[in-house]
Amino acid sequence: MDQVLFAILVFWTSLFLLGYTYIFYFFALKFLLCRLQVKTPEKLGESELPHLALFIAAYNEENVIQRKLENSLELSYPMDKLQIIVGSDGSNDQTNEIVQSYAEKYPHIQLLKFPRMGKSNIINAAIKTIDSELVVFSDANTIYEKDSLRIIARYLVPEGVGCVCGRLIYHNPGNIMSGVGESFYWNYETKLKIMESQVGYVAGANGAIYAIKRPLFSELPQGTINDDFYISMKVVEKGYKSLYAEDAKAYEEVAPSMGGEFRRHIRDGAGHYLVIPHLLKLVNPLIGMRSFIFWSHRLLRWMAPFILLLMFVANIYLASVNAFYQLLFVFHVAFYILAFSGLIMSRFKKVPFVLYAPFYFCNLNLALFLGFLKAISGRQKVTWNSTERSA
Repeated sequence: MDQVLFAILVFWTSLFLLGYTYIFYFFALKFLLCRLQVKTPEKLGESELPHLALFIAAYNEENVIQRKLENSLELSYPMDKLQIIVGSDGSNDQTNEIVQSYAEKYPHIQLLKFPRMGKSNIINAAIKTIDSELVVFSDANTIYEKDSLRIIARYLVPEGVGCVCGRLIYHNPGNIMSGVGESFYWNYETKLKIMESQVGYVAGANGAIYAIKRPLFSELPQGTINDDFYISMKVVEKGYKSLYAEDAKAYEEVAPSMGGEFRRHIRDGAGHYLVIPHLLKLVNPLIGMRSFIFWSHRLLRWMAPFILLLMFVANIYLASVNAFYQLLFVFHVAFYILAFSGLIMSRFKKVPFVLYAPFYFCNLNLALFLGFLKAISGRQKVTWNSTERSA
């Protein structure tokens, strides 16, 4: 093939794939939903509510664990059907003492102490001690609305459903610029998840608030970072539905610094690439809707840093031989200048959308790329530190 034609193919294919995964996939879901009738699960009576375990992974969470336990005690789920379990991953601050003091007062609160071995390992160990029908996974700094567990149970009980994810809402009290982008991006992701749920398969749960039926748990492989994604997508791989309960709400604060948020994205990015070999069945397009959603919402997003690089290189080459692509190259470079300007302006609280949108997009994809490098080099640790957030 002629070099120019090859470069043109690379450029426009790259642009199409980026446009599809970030924009046109949304409209593809809308088109699919035009042909479907979606029913909301009926509310469950007191006697119909199943036994449920709320599992909270914790490492050095002394600043937030008391608030989390108080919040858990205020939930409207029947106390005789609720078990609250804190799995402590070798915490060496006051986390264990705080949880133990609550366990002594409330019989349905339990502390499981483990040596430092990483979140995926403590989940594997803790799940063996749980005999509840449903297991809800949560983070120590996540605050639930009072009826969240009831709503999750309502969505999860019906036959054929294996996983339910609640809605995480980010607070950004410091108006950190990366947090503004995070909230904007998260709102868009929420709309996608609502539509995916109506189709039947949400592309991955969020670790702050999600639940599975206990028998569907798949043991996490060594080195797993994104346990929430692995657990939820293994349920989908088995053929069960994964739904999004928009009205089961939980709240977290974004990291108080851009650096903290960026490091979190790098770790998540590394986890994404490490999990792919364990979910190869979902890559197969012959399984239908599950593969369509996995490719559209996940795999193409994770390929975006490399697609962006290919498109830029192709544009450089084409600009050297064609005036039209010279103009496109000017716009191409202008986009990255806007992103860099957004970085410079990030110290200010009010940054126009035209700057922080390119900045956040590039920031997210740079984190993915660095996460990929950490994943293939084996430099990403399995153990985690408590996320840098306000107490």
